[in-house]
Amino acid sequence: MNALVRYLLADVLRSQRFLAPVMVFLAVLGMLYASDAGVPLIAYAGSCVLIYPVAVWLTVVVATAEDPVRRSVTVVAAGGWGRVQGAVAMSAALCACLLALVATGVPVLTQSRPYPPEVVAQGFGAHLVCGLTGVGVGLLCARPVITRLGWGVLAATALVVLPFPLGRVPPVGSVLGALNDQRGVLPVLLVSGACALALLVIATLTATKLGPRRG
Repeated sequence: MNALVRYLLADVLRSQRFLAPVMVFLAVLGMLYASDAGVPLIAYAGSCVLIYPVAVWLTVVVATAEDPVRRSVTVVAAGGWGRVQGAVAMSAALCACLLALVATGVPVLTQSRPYPPEVVAQGFGAHLVCGLTGVGVGLLCARPVITRLGWGVLAATALVVLPFPLGRVPPVGSVLGALNDQRGVLPVLLVSGACALALLVIATLTATKLGPRRG
């Protein structure tokens, strides 16, 4: 599995398709923290809004880096769709973790306000939950679940926008609400983290089941 994850990440790096979401992420993050971003937890809420769609985008990039023919070869070499989709999910989750680390660390280095360790830990947890939620959504919007690019883009856009009008619905809405309230963050992170992991598992299993028919 480790070798398969390394292969998939190397393929994404070679394709350079990761550059667009990463550049958008860094550019918007730079604008958020170019001046005083406000109270730390509220500032983190802004970058959590950013990491969610970027994680969706990066996950689609990871899941579709190989064309269907190459993916079928990889499936045969790896020993089945389960291994490949597991590696895709792990690769995208690693990317989300890296985004979460960057988004958590940038204000600590650039803002004049103090960022206590417990606030930084809560911020990292919030970014990680939103990032992993994006990974689950991205898996549901990419091959082999949705095989047409246009439909995948529409589905991803709808699922990215959906949490905001729904209010404090976990995982993303409740995390943003707790950060903006600046209280009760830890319990919300535990519940929302469990929801994000459940979504990730369901998305991986769905892609594994549909892979032999649509891959």
